[in-house]
Formats: sequence, C-alpha cells, structure tokens
Amino acid sequence: MQITTELATWTSAGRPFWWDQVQTDAEVYPLQAVIFDIDALSDADGETRSGLVDLLLSLFATGIWVAVVGAGPRDWVQARVRELIGDGMTETIVSADDLTGPAGDAELYRLALWELGIVAGETLVIAGSETGARIASAIGLPAIFTGMAGYDGLLANGCRELQAQRVVARFSCRAAG
Repeated sequence: MQITTELATWTSAGRPFWWDQVQTDAEVYPLQAVIFDIDALSDADGETRSGLVDLLLSLFATGIWVAVVGAGPRDWVQARVRELIGDGMTETIVSADDLTGPAGDAELYRLALWELGIVAGETLVIAGSETGARIASAIGLPAIFTGMAGYDGLLANGCRELQAQRVVARFSCRAAG
C-alpha cells in the first residue's frame, strides 16, 4: 500500500506537537523598554510634547520600562527630565557623566540597554533628531524620529507595533532601522 500525504495522519487533536501550540503572532523580541533621547521629550518651545504624559502612563500601566538618555551632564539631564515628565516615571536616566570612555550617543544607548538588562531588539528608541535615530539604528536598535509632532494617540500598543515593524524590517533587510 502506498502512503500519501492525504492519507497519512501524523498528529491528532489529542496529541499536538510543539508547532501546533505556537501562536502565530508570537513575538521574537517582545517590547521591554522605550528609550527616549532628551530631545524627544520637549517641543520647539522647550515644553513637554503633547501626548507624552499619556504615552508614559500607558507604558507604565503595561509594564514597559522607560529610559531617557542625554549627552549633557547628569545634573542638567535629571533636572530636565524631572521638569518635563516628573519624578519616578523612568527606570533609568543615562547621561554623559555615566560614561567612563569617550562620550557619544551610541554609548549612551548601550549603557541604557545594559542598565535595563535587555537586548537591542527588545527596545524602541524614540529620537528627537534624525541623527539620534540613525545612531540608534546603526547599533541595532529599532528607532523612530519624532520630528516636530507630538505623541497624541500613541500608546503602548502603538509602540509595540512600531518596534515590531522595525525588527522585521531589519531582519528582512528592507530597512536599516
């Protein structure tokens, strides 16, 4: 008797294999943190960007960490973060004073990852400049550039989607970030 794929039954509903149990939308790199550079927190007038507080509260409520990096001295960066978003909203703040070697935006992002204990794919960088977004992308971080727009309507699920799009694009070689 010849066995064909139409007649062969390899699994049954009562005995599924591991590939039957994997969800089709399982995340390879689940979003663990959003890293803002200091410029992404304020608008052109130096005020908190519209929608930023709602975004931060959404991230906090879903258990996604928030980190801020800034190339200035620690006293200035911490004071600016406190002024724009308040105390206790960030898991970590990384400044140029925290670096032991040559300062640079790439090293700020790397130190933030190290302090959070996560890998590059598990984060989303929101940069306030095109240069910051390019630097983050160059070291393997999923990154977006905010431009002059606010964060109105962007919440944790939107950040997850943006991060997933950037990770997929990187792995499929369609985009650099």
